[in-house]
Amino acid sequence: MNSEGWDIPQAARSVGGDNEFLRELAGIFSAACPTLLKNLEEAITSGNFPCAVDSAHLIWSAARMLSATEVMNRALTVETMARSNEMNGIENAYLSLDREARRLLDALAAFRSRRPAPSGGQEPEER
Repeated sequence: MNSEGWDIPQAARSVGGDNEFLRELAGIFSAACPTLLKNLEEAITSGNFPCAVDSAHLIWSAARMLSATEVMNRALTVETMARSNEMNGIENAYLSLDREARRLLDALAAFRSRRPAPSGGQEPEER
């Protein structure tokens, strides 16, 4: 994984090297993640743990498609805590997830703004 919070070569491999599709996935995540984070925060604040489980799991699933391990790990922590109705520490776990997700969103915006490779060519892998 690189400093952007996701493993671009792994994510590209998971979509068969289709960088345009990867850009689309990055766009979908970028559009959905802020709403999911807000829903998750509200669910935690109100003690609605079933909703928190669902929101955290959706974030985890989307991050998995992008090979964003840190977001996946933090979302799984929040999901596990919510599943156990564990109030102690869940807000801090959410804040950690929020920070990492926002870092990923910045990286995805940068990735999506890069010019695609010419038709038939592949973009160089990032390290």
